[in-house]
Amino acid sequence: MPNDSLRSLAKRRDFELVFKEGLSAAAKYLVVYARPNELSWNRLGLSVSKKIGNAVIRNRVKRLLREAVREVLEGASHHYDFVIVAKKTAAEAGLENFIREIEKFLPKISHEKSSDSIH
Repeated sequence: MPNDSLRSLAKRRDFELVFKEGLSAAAKYLVVYARPNELSWNRLGLSVSKKIGNAVIRNRVKRLLREAVREVLEGASHHYDFVIVAKKTAAEAGLENFIREIEKFLPKISHEKSSDSIH
């Protein structure tokens, strides 16, 4: 059932909505964008440029990012559309680095969600 908790964000319009209406945060390896969705699952879109490296390196970065998001969002009560843009330095990073950077971003979006519900 892991596929039920994290699905792909595939349509250009969905990416544009996350970039336009979502919150963002940048760190050493990643830029993370997130926007709440009304679905019962999280969706993830990845952007890993050729500047990062060859296909083997880019695919490794994508696999690690998907796993990091799965681990961080396990059991999350709110659901979001995420777009993660890998920086050039992402080729040097490991799973723990990605997990740490995504975890730093989560309090920002959960704080924003709670402040929205107050108004």
